[in-house]
Amino acid sequence: MSLAGKHVAVTGARKGEEISQLIVNMEGIPYVRPTQGTVFLDESQVAPDIHRLLNEGTDWLILTTGIGAQTLLDMAEGLGLRERLIELLKRVKVAARGYKTRQLLKGLGITPAVSDDDGTVRGLIRQFADISLSGERVALQLYGELPDALRSWLTDVGAAYTEIMPYRHMPPPETEIAAFIDELLEGKFDAVAFTSSLQVQYLFQAAARYDAAGKLREQFAGGVVAAAVGIVTAEALEEAGVSRIVQPDNQRMGGMIVELSRYYDSNR
Repeated sequence: MSLAGKHVAVTGARKGEEISQLIVNMEGIPYVRPTQGTVFLDESQVAPDIHRLLNEGTDWLILTTGIGAQTLLDMAEGLGLRERLIELLKRVKVAARGYKTRQLLKGLGITPAVSDDDGTVRGLIRQFADISLSGERVALQLYGELPDALRSWLTDVGAAYTEIMPYRHMPPPETEIAAFIDELLEGKFDAVAFTSSLQVQYLFQAAARYDAAGKLREQFAGGVVAAAVGIVTAEALEEAGVSRIVQPDNQRMGGMIVELSRYYDSNR
């Protein structure tokens, strides 16, 4: 398996260096081109939510991302409340979305009462099919974007829920994403590796502002291969009109790069 001579753009800034090394290991040439930024909120903004959670308690705590759960623990530590938060996690019923969230909980000796089967919010909701949340107190850790599906579902099932958002997402500077779109249209890259649905959405939203969305789809149908880390990201690409998508079965970054190299090996 090899990416020898392949120029691969990486749209995730937070894991850009890590993914770039994986590409280099496969003899490819990586370029970090973030289409999504992540801003961690100030501890003072999240502290009231942590205090409320610890003082008022909850019946369920829904953790939607590993980085969000870890950030809550880090903020609690800064407040001298990490052990209290861990105690609460062990005492209440925890629902977890995603492999990284489950791994974090495993490191704390916690097995979630509910977890998804496919890495998606819909997958997590499906696992509550036989569980009543009517009248239950639910604390929901948000993941940087407005979770309309979760909010609607919690409202529909009659849960009394509160939200905690330790970080939020934002698009990159306009000049940077415009330059990236130009590079894509010029054919600079052989592939683009996407690690979140928002990266896809921000890219195509920007392309639409420049009347370039159609041309961008043509590039992905022709010379540029779209690689998605998992189901949610692949769905975002499909919704954007991209049909040729390479994705791994294990929904891991390493698996994505290996699958991309396999794609090129089978098409040499």
